[in-house]
Amino acid sequence: MDDYSRVLDLPIEPARASALFTSADGVSRWWGPTEGDGAAGGTLVTSFGPYGVNAMRVLESGPSRVVWESIAVDGTEPTGHTLEWLGTTMQFDIAPSGTGTQVQFRHAGLTPQMQCWQDCVVAWDQFMDSIRAYAETGAGTPFRV
Repeated sequence: MDDYSRVLDLPIEPARASALFTSADGVSRWWGPTEGDGAAGGTLVTSFGPYGVNAMRVLESGPSRVVWESIAVDGTEPTGHTLEWLGTTMQFDIAPSGTGTQVQFRHAGLTPQMQCWQDCVVAWDQFMDSIRAYAETGAGTPFRV
């Protein structure tokens, strides 16, 4: 599997980890300023200031699995990689592990064949570290407008 993926072992309970992916407030804590509805069928839109927005249709939003599909939203300025991301999915599988939680992240469809691969890997690594920082200290390192 060539898709970008990462496994995070976090020192927080699964419900708290799940909350990072199931609400605009949660996503804002680690990725960037986000608005919208994190329930299945909803749409989350994360702003990257002058770089545009990433919009995700929420396909699944449960305590153990969250899946977003990258979409374009009318009336918004998408980020430069949005066209490559369209139709790809971001999958968060959340499970208890030891005294905390394991999150298995996969951006299905984000592969080395994409023009944005290198930049996207660097960015996802940064935001995965932001999730870890939030879990360990209560403060992530999201994009700030």
